[in-house]
Amino acid sequence: MQSVLMSAMRGCDTARKDDNSKHITRAIRPILCNNADPSNTFMGTMIPLSKPTEQFLWDLDSYPMHFVAHTMHAAEIIGYKYPEDKVRKWWRKFYEDMVKALHLNPETETQLDVRLGFTPDEKRVNEVRAQAHKWEAGTGTSHGSRERVWSGGS
Repeated sequence: MQSVLMSAMRGCDTARKDDNSKHITRAIRPILCNNADPSNTFMGTMIPLSKPTEQFLWDLDSYPMHFVAHTMHAAEIIGYKYPEDKVRKWWRKFYEDMVKALHLNPETETQLDVRLGFTPDEKRVNEVRAQAHKWEAGTGTSHGSRERVWSGGS
């Protein structure tokens, strides 16, 4: 999910800097990053203005599909996972509006988790790593178990 969100921070390459899509992109950035320079327009508020958002949805077919897909998937993740209720609800509605405009069916949160979750191979690798790097505090401590072989420590 992190990589999906990061790819949505980039604006549409074919859009002018005053394009309505920029309001959406600028609203995604403060959700993911801290603004180091509030005097510049790189970041906006976490919820963009209504009028440019509505215009963006009306003009959706004028943007490259790659950009639209990144924006839609980021909106979906924010709409399901963002901790602040007001922001999460706005982005969920925006995701649903994008999906409707594209004549698609929205994913459920469970479908999103499955689609972007670990593959069986990744799960196996993670389990092997977890076993290989399992930390034991040593015998005689409150963290170690008595069933282990004495490690030479206290």
